[in-house]
Amino acid sequence: MRVHGQPSSGAVDGPAANPPRIRIRTDAGRVVPYFDAPPVECGGVDGSYVLERRRVEPGSLSAHTFDEHVMMLPLGTQAVRFDSRLDGRALRGLVEPGRLRFLARGDSLATSWYGPIDALFLTLSTGLFTQALGEAARGSRTRLASRIPPHEDQVLAHLLLALQAFVCGQRTSGRLFEQSLLTSIAHRMVTAYAAGRGKEARGPSLPAWKLKRLTDYIHDRLGDELSLLDLARLADMSPYHLARAFRHGTGNTLWRYVLECRARRAQQAIAAHPQAMLSEVASACGFDSYSQFVAIFRRFHGMLPSEYRRSLSRR
Repeated sequence: MRVHGQPSSGAVDGPAANPPRIRIRTDAGRVVPYFDAPPVECGGVDGSYVLERRRVEPGSLSAHTFDEHVMMLPLGTQAVRFDSRLDGRALRGLVEPGRLRFLARGDSLATSWYGPIDALFLTLSTGLFTQALGEAARGSRTRLASRIPPHEDQVLAHLLLALQAFVCGQRTSGRLFEQSLLTSIAHRMVTAYAAGRGKEARGPSLPAWKLKRLTDYIHDRLGDELSLLDLARLADMSPYHLARAFRHGTGNTLWRYVLECRARRAQQAIAAHPQAMLSEVASACGFDSYSQFVAIFRRFHGMLPSEYRRSLSRR
C-alpha cells in the first residue's frame, strides 16, 4: 500500500515519491495522467487498484479511454452541469454529490463540466475481478457497460468512502480488510454494470469441516500476513463467496475475526510475558503496525496494552 496526500490539509505531501496514478489513453494513443495536477489524496496497490480524490476547476477533456474500468463518486454539496459524448452519443445532466458515474474500459468519453468538482475516482484492474470472484468473473458477466448519467448506489458509495478512509491513513483494520473491501467493490460493480445482468446466483455455503480448516489455519498463522486469496484457495471458493459464507455461518466478518484473534493472542502474550516489549508483542501477533495494535487492542479489550500490563501488577 502506498499513500500520497493528507486529507486534513488538502496538500499533496506524503511519503511515496511515485504514488500510483490513474491514467487515460488519448485518441492519439498516448497514455497520460488523468489530470496534469496531482490529486489531493491518492493511494492503491500497483497493478491492482488506484483511488484518487480530486478537486478540479471547470474544464473539459477531449475524447479518451481508460485501460481499466473507472468509477466516479462526487463529494461536496453542489451539483455541476456537464455535457459528455460516450462513444459519440451525446449525454448531458448534473454531476450530483453522492451519485455515481461509471465508465467501462475501452469506451470513449469526451466531457465538459461547468463548475468545480470534488470527487473520488477509482480504477480496479481486470485481474482483480477474476481474482476476487473466481469463475463468476469469467465470460459475459464481466463485460461491463458504461453508465455515465449520475445514478444512486448507496452500497457502492459506502464502499468507496470506506476505501478512501483506509488509503488515507485510517488503516487500523489491516490488509485483510483492504482485500475484503476490494472484493466487495468488484462484486458490486459486476452486479450493477454487467451487460445483460440477471439475478445473482446463490453462493456456496461453508460446511463445519471447512470452517474448522480455515480457523485452524488462521490460528496457526496469526503472526504472518494473512491473504484473503490464500484463505479462499484453502476453502476452494472465490474470495467474495468465502467472505459472504463466513459471515453467514459465523455472524462475523472474516477480517474482524482475524483481528479479534490477534487481540486475544496479544492479551495472552502480555499476561504470560509482562516484561516483553509491546512492539515485539504486536509483531509476533501479526499486526501491520504498532499503531494498529494499540487501536485494535483498545477496541476489543477496552484499554491500551500498556494499561492492561499495568493492571496485571495490581492483581
